[in-house]
Amino acid sequence: MNQRVLVVDDNHDLAENLAELLEDEGYEVATAYSGEDALEIASDRSFDTVLADIRMPGMNGVELVKRLSELNPETTYLLMTAYSSDAVLGEAMRAGVRAILPKPIDLSMLLKRLPHGAVDVLVIEDEVQLGELLVEALGRRGYRARVAHSCGDAIEQIEHNAPDAVVLDVFLPDGNGAELARELCLDKGIPVVLMTGFDFSGGAELVQSLPSKSSRFLAKPFHTDALLDALRSLVKPGESAQ
Repeated sequence: MNQRVLVVDDNHDLAENLAELLEDEGYEVATAYSGEDALEIASDRSFDTVLADIRMPGMNGVELVKRLSELNPETTYLLMTAYSSDAVLGEAMRAGVRAILPKPIDLSMLLKRLPHGAVDVLVIEDEVQLGELLVEALGRRGYRARVAHSCGDAIEQIEHNAPDAVVLDVFLPDGNGAELARELCLDKGIPVVLMTGFDFSGGAELVQSLPSKSSRFLAKPFHTDALLDALRSLVKPGESAQ
């Protein structure tokens, strides 16, 4: 099931624009144009995330979060604002808001704050510490991540529980990561993000040999945001490669 997001803003155009952008990213989106409307909608269905403006006529975003938290305490709450006082921002954080985003909304910043659903990522990395760090970083961003430290381990895991995406090192101690990437992309339809810390002159040729819609290439060291962007471009929230 796709992640469900409720967008709340008295600016109809902005709310609808955000809804369209999030739907393009694979989210299931509903819109409300006031806090009161949002309460009514949320009383009939649950949402994984509520994204609401702070300053609205009638019930403001902070009060809305307080009311909705009583109905759905597990929901992720995000607020957005063009301007608000420190007192209001402090009250919002005490109400359990995960983040307050400035307007105009930066989509990439918003996506980094949204849960990514049950996207299952297998990290294949023989360097144990790096593999664990990548799994931890992905887990903090809402991915369900696990690690394999060899081709053999990875193949066994994939046979028992195929992931939605794979992040793998090109050079592995017991096999060729590039060959495994081709098998995953072409035979199993699993998107891959390849990575290497070596001066790999064949990187461009390798990527070109794989389907452009299901592969990305990162040179080590890379920032976590680069990996997140690569994964988002390959698997949308709620989608499965299988």
